[in-house]
Amino acid sequence: MTSGAAPDKAAVLLEALPYIRTWRRRTIVVKVGGQALDDPASASVVAEDLALLSLVGVQLVVVHGGGPQVSDAMRAAGVQPSFVDGLRVTDDTTMEIVRRVLVGSINNDLVARLARAGLQAVGLTGADGATVIARKLTSESGDLGRVGEVDRVDAGLLTTLLERGYTPLLASVAPDAQGDPLNVNADAVAGAVAGSLQAEKLVYLTNVEGLYRDLGDAGSLISEMKSDELRSIAPSLSSGMQPKAISILAALEQGVGKAHILDGRVPHALLLEIFTDEGIGTQVLP
Repeated sequence: MTSGAAPDKAAVLLEALPYIRTWRRRTIVVKVGGQALDDPASASVVAEDLALLSLVGVQLVVVHGGGPQVSDAMRAAGVQPSFVDGLRVTDDTTMEIVRRVLVGSINNDLVARLARAGLQAVGLTGADGATVIARKLTSESGDLGRVGEVDRVDAGLLTTLLERGYTPLLASVAPDAQGDPLNVNADAVAGAVAGSLQAEKLVYLTNVEGLYRDLGDAGSLISEMKSDELRSIAPSLSSGMQPKAISILAALEQGVGKAHILDGRVPHALLLEIFTDEGIGTQVLP
């Protein structure tokens, strides 16, 4: 290490110190998209960031999707993915693939990565402790099959795990009132869980830099906005961004302190947002 590097490293730690104090024992819900977990190197970086947050005292709940991985598994099984209004049409065969990929593969893999990074992670679905109960979602554009929307959240199990030092890792599969599994949008699950926990912060790791006032203008990235502005532009957002916007608005109305949309392709995006002065992405305030 050169003599000039040590002061720079110390400055980074000193910059992070007040944020560590602020977020210690505060609850943050992080939704990790499938794109961030598709590449092993990227998944390892995400796991390391989550581990650091937890080890400095942040109470983390992680919700994950896995859209790209599910589509790949469907094609490998000879099933062509189909979407209506941005939602995956989910018949019985597709539902089994969703469960196998989200629960049996992605959730288990991320639990193992967090464990190697030093955390006591617990893999869950909505069925565990009846944490998330869903209801079948209907669409005027066509039958979606076994696609659900969040009906209610019981945060009791999550709270108990957090109090005992565990990091819950929740896959976006949830049962309906009869116990049949449904495929639920992970953005919606993350927002509903954050609202139920009265989380201080809700973070979405995505594959875009944030929200733009003009999608075609790279200079129109919004660094901070209020919920009223988000509500006004939500109908014009892409099919992938609309569920995030709707979930953010609902979470803020339930008392979540703030929400962030971050570019998960940026290494250590979570740490840059939470522990530095500048932050990145788009912040949404009540």
